[in-house]
Amino acid sequence: MAQYELSLQDYIRVFRKRKTLIFLVFLFVFLLSFLYSKKEEEPIYQATTIVKVESRRTIAGLLTESIIYNPGDIMASETKLIKSFPVMKEAALKLGMCSKDSPQQKINEAVINLQSMVETELVGNTNMIKIIATSKDPYQAMEISNTVAQAYINYNLFEKARQAKQEKEFIEEQLGILETKLKEIEDKVKGFNEDVKDIKLVEPLQAKLVELEFKLSGLLQKYTEKHPQVIELKEQIQQLESQLKGLSAQQLEYARLEREAEVNKKLYAMLKEKLEEARISESQKVPDVSIVNPAIMPEAPIKPSKKINILIGAFLGFILGLVLAFIFETVDTSLGTIEEIEKTTKLLVLGVIPSINFKKISKRKFLFSSIFFHKKISGKDKRIICLFSHFYPSSNIAEAFRNIYTNLKLEKTRRVILVTSSIPFEGKSFVVSNLAIVMAQAGLKTLLINADLRRPIISKVFGINPYPGFSELIRQSVSLDEALRNIVDIFLGQISFDQILQQPQLDNLWILPEGRFLPNPIEVLVESEKIKSVLENLKEQFDAIVIDSPPVLSVSDTNLLASISDSVVLVYESGRTSREALNRARSQLETSKANIIGVVLNHTRPQTENLETYPFHYYRNVYYKD
Repeated sequence: MAQYELSLQDYIRVFRKRKTLIFLVFLFVFLLSFLYSKKEEEPIYQATTIVKVESRRTIAGLLTESIIYNPGDIMASETKLIKSFPVMKEAALKLGMCSKDSPQQKINEAVINLQSMVETELVGNTNMIKIIATSKDPYQAMEISNTVAQAYINYNLFEKARQAKQEKEFIEEQLGILETKLKEIEDKVKGFNEDVKDIKLVEPLQAKLVELEFKLSGLLQKYTEKHPQVIELKEQIQQLESQLKGLSAQQLEYARLEREAEVNKKLYAMLKEKLEEARISESQKVPDVSIVNPAIMPEAPIKPSKKINILIGAFLGFILGLVLAFIFETVDTSLGTIEEIEKTTKLLVLGVIPSINFKKISKRKFLFSSIFFHKKISGKDKRIICLFSHFYPSSNIAEAFRNIYTNLKLEKTRRVILVTSSIPFEGKSFVVSNLAIVMAQAGLKTLLINADLRRPIISKVFGINPYPGFSELIRQSVSLDEALRNIVDIFLGQISFDQILQQPQLDNLWILPEGRFLPNPIEVLVESEKIKSVLENLKEQFDAIVIDSPPVLSVSDTNLLASISDSVVLVYESGRTSREALNRARSQLETSKANIIGVVLNHTRPQTENLETYPFHYYRNVYYKD
């Protein structure tokens, strides 16, 4: 990729350039997710019961209920309590997962198994709890959820009855203690004489002492002796008692016993009342937990979710395709834009040749690259490609070659144009043939020389006899007139008469074929002075000479030919050849003192390359019009 900050246009270019890869990855992941979803898996069902927990007392003692400190959250504790061993054990027994006579190990296993199938969840900040059961059987999921809820209610009712019983027993115990104490006090009071009994204490002081001592008795059951309220109350009692010091010991004792008796009588009456309440609470069978929404049998499983899996697979496939597209673009060492080519090679881009839409030509169901001359491509198809500017002179490709011809700026000192490439299959023969055709169409007397003696193709596409030709002419075994081919030879060749007459400008085109096959062509090409002499002679007869030569990096033939040519044009295919190969080819040509005038960018897709300056869209409406 280019070494500059990517713009939105660059991202779009990469997306369009790699859209086939993105689509294939997307399709592959999508199909995997689809097949995975279709795979037979046991469905998982889920049922939910919602229970409501009312506020209930947590009695540790009758009078201490209102001041018990609870460090935990009651609802959070109840949520965890549902999955406790006692509740799960009762539910397991009701579900038949074990029996009361089962060994303890089996009961434990049943409880653990049931716990794994149940989850509890607090509903927001409410006093309601969800009991969620999962199972492979929808009926079993519903039954487990409702059974666990009922077991929790039974456990709650049991705990409530147990606490009520403890409360009653505690009150009965306190009543027994008070009865004994009260009887002792009454017996002591009876032992005083009538004079002491008739003593009238100061009524306000005595009433106040009774009230304070009753209050102190209640506080001592809630708090310790060191509690601030207890200490303060004792100080008040001491102050009142100090005011009664003037009385005799018997009088004070009598007054104290009277007060204590009064206090115990009030406590006894209060405990009697609480005892009745505890008996009523114990006899009640109403739990603090109720079912708000019972579980129903689920209609559809929660797993596997086929639609969601397919959607996730499609999304991940698209994302993975994008990631791979940018990875491929990053590791792609080829040059993708005109700016990159000119910046890297320091050479001018003479023109850009778009890809040939071969589907429109041969009516085949694929796009054909103009440079991939594979065995599956017939000779007729190859001929159409290399003579494209002749068969489709109004196409955007023919216009691209005319643009290259204009940029070459042919003159007396620049008549011999050698066309080559870095590596094979970059389309140099395609460029040479069509460039020669547009020059001939422009009225120039043009000579096309096939100097590629290793893999010649020019004679095949023009349908002419390959020999005698270039190799015989260099060895001076034939004359120039014997080696050259013109419109007459093309008429007599494999191209039909009607095809030739489509564009009569071919009478300006002359061809020098490769000649007979040579096992070692370099032996002929080393005679550069002879070749140069031949070219000087040809320049006197032709306005433009275009030479098709082998790739630079494959053989050394091109270096010899480039040194005696007026100018050299490098053909480069984006996405096929690395920038290192292009630079190495340029360096080799410069070493042989070749005059490299520019690069032709071949097989370029306008939707993926930065070609705003090339008006291919202008000709799109007349593509293959004829």
